[in-house]
Amino acid sequence: MIAAVRELKEKRSYEQAYELMRQIKDLCPPGIEWGFELARLAGISYIAEGGRIVALSVTKGEFGPFMDSRMKEISVNSIPANALSVVVSDPEGFLDSFVNHLLQWLKSSSPNNPLRAEVLEFVNALSAKR
Repeated sequence: MIAAVRELKEKRSYEQAYELMRQIKDLCPPGIEWGFELARLAGISYIAEGGRIVALSVTKGEFGPFMDSRMKEISVNSIPANALSVVVSDPEGFLDSFVNHLLQWLKSSSPNNPLRAEVLEFVNALSAKR
């Protein structure tokens, strides 16, 4: 994954952004509460969590102040390119947010969680590269 991060920083292309998203989805803890928002576009949040990408749509209900939400699992390539424009234009900011999110998860995750070692390795490797 560190190679994908380096490629994105160097080339700043959508191809590299999609490759990083493919790898990030496997590193994100499961559950929407610990999933990481990769991008947001027109009322849809694209969230990586537990090895998958979900598109979460939240709209105002038809009858009153209620909100209606829909969640659908999608492929990485289904994320619209323009939704990833922030990732391409500011990879450092995106990665800082991602690392901060993972650090928060590490503080509250079980020491026995099988994802923990991989997350620690990534966070430490990325911190060493800066």
